[in-house]
Amino acid sequence: MKRHPNPVRDAVQRIGALAVGYVRVAAVSQSDPRFGVNAQGATIRAFAKAEGIELIRVFEDAGESAHNTRRPGLLALIATIETGQANVIIISDLTRLARDTCDLRHLADLFARQGVSLVSATEGRGA
Repeated sequence: MKRHPNPVRDAVQRIGALAVGYVRVAAVSQSDPRFGVNAQGATIRAFAKAEGIELIRVFEDAGESAHNTRRPGLLALIATIETGQANVIIISDLTRLARDTCDLRHLADLFARQGVSLVSATEGRGA
């Protein structure tokens, strides 16, 4: 079966990607399990597998608002990319990373300065 061109997969295969994932819910008791951290993690893992990306870790912030960028899981993710341990970040969708467009742009710029690609598993390339 011939694979169709895919810019994310093609770039990842060229650079030998090591990816980290990131999941977040604002309420630990997320009412709809389709959007909980387990569902987000499953989406990220399925995406990585389908794209041939090695996923080395999924960072989690449960019970953390997207309006706060000083979340423990997010800070650990940033430390990981700053030390060069990963060059791709996979999220289930952009709202898991930030709800405020200024915060999202700041994070995307930070990732780009580190040479890290941000990919949304449900929305395509994020930055």
